Amino acid sequence: MLKTSSILCAVLLTLLPQASASLETDYIDQQIALIQTDFGVQVHYRYDPLTFFPAEWKQPALALTAVEIDVSEATRLLPLIRQFLEIHPGPVVHADLENIYLLRELSFKGKPYGGTHRDKNMYIVCDGVRNRYDDAFLLRRLHSEFSSILLVRHPFPTNNWIQFNPEGFTYSGNGFEMVDNPSRYDHTDRSCSDGFLINYCRSSVQNDFNIVSSWLFTKKKELDTLSQQHTRLREKQNIAEQFYTSLSDQYTFD
Repeated sequence: MLKTSSILCAVLLTLLPQASASLETDYIDQQIALIQTDFGVQVHYRYDPLTFFPAEWKQPALALTAVEIDVSEATRLLPLIRQFLEIHPGPVVHADLENIYLLRELSFKGKPYGGTHRDKNMYIVCDGVRNRYDDAFLLRRLHSEFSSILLVRHPFPTNNWIQFNPEGFTYSGNGFEMVDNPSRYDHTDRSCSDGFLINYCRSSVQNDFNIVSSWLFTKKKELDTLSQQHTRLREKQNIAEQFYTSLSDQYTFD
C-alpha cells in the first residue's frame, strides 16, 4: 500500500506543473479573447516565425532572431495591454491597430530590440523586471510603438516639430544606431533644454515623438513640469497633443 501511495504522489507531483501551466495558458487565451472582443485587437504570444513577421524582415541580411515570450510574462502584460487600449479612443484603435505580437527576445543584425512596428502591427518584447521590463516601462513602450503607427499612417507636422530643435541639429539616423547604446535612456537638464526628454530622442523625429507620446500618456505630470521649465519641450508637447486631437476629439490632455 505504501509503495502504491508513493507512486501516486510521484505522478501527481509530475502533473502539477503541467496543470498549473495549462491553467495559466487558459487564462491568457480567455483574456486575449476578451481584448479581441472589446477592442478588435488580436494579441499573439505563441511564437510562430511563419506568421509573426512580414516576408521582407526574413531576408538573411537582417539576421532576424526571436524567442517566444514566457507564459508568466504574457500573463503580466495582458492587463497592461488592456490599460493601454482603454486610454485611446475606440475609433482610433479600430482604424490603426490590428495585432500585438509578444516576444521574449527580438533582434536584427545582432542588435536587441525592445519593440518595433509594421503597418497596423506592434511587436513588444518582455523579458522580466530583472532586465528592466517593469510594468511602467512596458506601458510606455506600448504607447511609444502605437505612436509610431499613428505617425506613419496620418499627416504629421514634421517641419513644425524640427524647428524646436537646436540650431544646426541633425538627427543621428533611425534609432538602429542607438539600440545598444547604454546611455540611450539617460535624462538630463541639458537634453531637456535642447528639447529632448532622453538621448534616444536625438536619433529621429519618430523616436523623439515616441518618447514625448509615451510620457504624455503615462507620466504627464512630469512632462508638464519639464515643459514649464524648457520651451522646446513645451512646444513639442503642444504639437503632440494637437496631433492626437486631430485624430479624435476624444483625446483630452487637461
